[in-house]
Amino acid sequence: MTEQRDEQVKVRLDLFLPRHPGDVVRLITALAVLVMSIKLVNRNHIDELEIDAFRLVNDLPGVLYRPVWLVMQLGNVLVVPVVAGVAGLTRRYRLAVNLAVAGFGCYFLARLVKILVHRGRPSQYLPQVNVHGAAASGLGYVSGHAAVAVALASVASPYLSRRARRVAWTLATVVCLSRVYVGAHWPLDVIGGAAIGFAVGAAVHLILGAPGGSPSAGRIRRALLDSGFEPDEVVAQGRPDAPRSARFLATTTAGERLFVKFIPRERRDWDLAYRAWRRLTRRAASDPGRFGSPSEQVEREAYMILLAGAVGVRVPQVLLARATSNGAGLLVMESIPGVALAALPSEQLDDQLLAELWRQVGLLHAHRIAHHDLGGWSVVVDERDQPWLVDFDASEAMAGGLGLADDVAELLVSLARVVGAERSLAGALAGLGPEVVGAALEQREPSRLSMQTRDALGADPALWDTLRRLAATGRSSAGESAPTDPGQIGSAPTTEEH
Repeated sequence: MTEQRDEQVKVRLDLFLPRHPGDVVRLITALAVLVMSIKLVNRNHIDELEIDAFRLVNDLPGVLYRPVWLVMQLGNVLVVPVVAGVAGLTRRYRLAVNLAVAGFGCYFLARLVKILVHRGRPSQYLPQVNVHGAAASGLGYVSGHAAVAVALASVASPYLSRRARRVAWTLATVVCLSRVYVGAHWPLDVIGGAAIGFAVGAAVHLILGAPGGSPSAGRIRRALLDSGFEPDEVVAQGRPDAPRSARFLATTTAGERLFVKFIPRERRDWDLAYRAWRRLTRRAASDPGRFGSPSEQVEREAYMILLAGAVGVRVPQVLLARATSNGAGLLVMESIPGVALAALPSEQLDDQLLAELWRQVGLLHAHRIAHHDLGGWSVVVDERDQPWLVDFDASEAMAGGLGLADDVAELLVSLARVVGAERSLAGALAGLGPEVVGAALEQREPSRLSMQTRDALGADPALWDTLRRLAATGRSSAGESAPTDPGQIGSAPTTEEH
């Protein structure tokens, strides 16, 4: 029965791949480029700059025509069923469907744009155009070949290795340039077509989902071997496409259990487009640890874990943080035998465990360390019912008051969903004091909190107001006895470490 349930879970995970915020950025960027190119198009006049760019490519030697023509066919709509069929024959059915939807979708969208813009071919505006092969007829803006080629490359990218992705985009670029070389399109025609293909590819990923660059257990095993470990078994943890890093549990030949976090260079959630958007919208400041190269991210997380451990916080032991040979980030820690706090039943969360958890949070904040993701999945309860803080990938040293307050609010909401608002607040008030808890709940709308916490509040809209009301009552009854200095937090006597 258990095996059947596990198989059903696996099928559901296979059917529903995640959506990535970077695709929203790509879609908006592509549409902006399309609109801009349409604005620059003039039906009756061609700008000198566009003519010069056209001549630069169109005047290339005729000897290039045969190889260029061969690559150019990758933008032909007739290639779409062929490429989708090849993907289907290799049992990559999701990719086959995505290729077919994107290829045919962008082709018909390109035809619609042609009718709306109504711009002719280069030979209708310019004398002495070098036409290689059969002369193209009909309307010019946009290039259907460019749209199809870019759409196919965009859709296929998440399914390909980094090297294969480079090949796909190189071929798509050659297809775009080839349409100018053969005299069929102006440069703006190609830019507009590429924008359509890019937009359609991003839209398909948003609608149907796409893999996020999750590495295989075999890849992790090789990385561990290269790092001096002797893994006997490597098993993936969590869903196949964790948003920030892939997580694995490894057992060495000596019986040592390791927790491995691996950030490949091809991780889609933190690609260039998404990182640029985060910086432009100033959201990068809320999670500073998740930027930089993969190796920098794991090294920074290791530093934050070591820093937290040095001040007495119960954290896993860091064994290694390094870059792999291909630029990925590898973080190896001891594995804590336990269960995430969010997965425990409420009856297992006694007052002693909650008090110790808030003491751990107090130690963090007494030394100005903000976790920035202190929810139920960032706390592991071991076999001795001792809480361990994990997932320091977004944490911050020398944090300001807002970051520290948000930690308290995140954990209050996570605990309240399991043990109720009163028990959640009671532990926080005892461990941190009414003033600190009240400051964490001052904001009327918890807009600064993580998406997971906001989702939890969305499922229980009254919870936030309930927490604020109870906290205000606690502050009134406490009077002047509550500690107001953050340096007092976490000063309670420590218990024996696990």
